[in-house]
Amino acid sequence: MQRAVISWLLLAVLQAQAAASYRLDSGNTQVSFAVERFGIRWVSAQFHEISGRFVLDRHGRSSHVDVTVAMASVDCSDPRWNERLRSAEWLDTVQYPRMVYQSRVIELTDGRATARGELTLRGVTRPVVLDVSFTSCSPGEVCRFTAHGRIKRSDYDLPHGFWTGGDPVEITIRGEVAGDAG
Repeated sequence: MQRAVISWLLLAVLQAQAAASYRLDSGNTQVSFAVERFGIRWVSAQFHEISGRFVLDRHGRSSHVDVTVAMASVDCSDPRWNERLRSAEWLDTVQYPRMVYQSRVIELTDGRATARGELTLRGVTRPVVLDVSFTSCSPGEVCRFTAHGRIKRSDYDLPHGFWTGGDPVEITIRGEVAGDAG
C-alpha cells in the first residue's frame, strides 16, 4: 500500500514538472488580424486587452490554451476605422464585449503545435485551428510563440464583399511569456 502511494506521488510530481503554465496578458501577448481585398491588405488591427492561460504539457495530455480578448480594445491606428470596427455592423463591442478562444486538443511535435478549439465571436461559436511555432518553451524559461489561424467573416455574421473586404481573416497571436506557478 505504501509503495503504491509513493508511486502515485512520484507520478504526480513528474506530471506536474512536465506541464508548464504561462499567463497571457496584454503586456506579453499580441492578437492581431488582417483582412484582404483583391489580394491586398485592406485593414489590419490589433487588440490591446488580452487575458488567458497557456499550459504546455510535453506529453500532450493536458496542454490547453484559453484566451479572452476585450473587443473594444481593437486598434487599427485610424480613429474612423476604430469606430467603424467597434460598431454594431462589425464587431458590435457593446453587445459582444469579449471574444474567447478555448482549445480542446493540442497536438505537439518538434517545436510546433496544432491547437484545435472553438472561437466565440459576436455570440457565434465555431471551430478554429491554430498552427503554433515555439522557441525555448521549457518549464521555468521564457516561452516565445507565434500562432496563425484563419476564419471566415461570414461564419460570424460579419460584413464582407466587394466594398467591405474579403471573407477570410488572418489571425496572428504572438507572445513572449514566462512560466508561472499556476
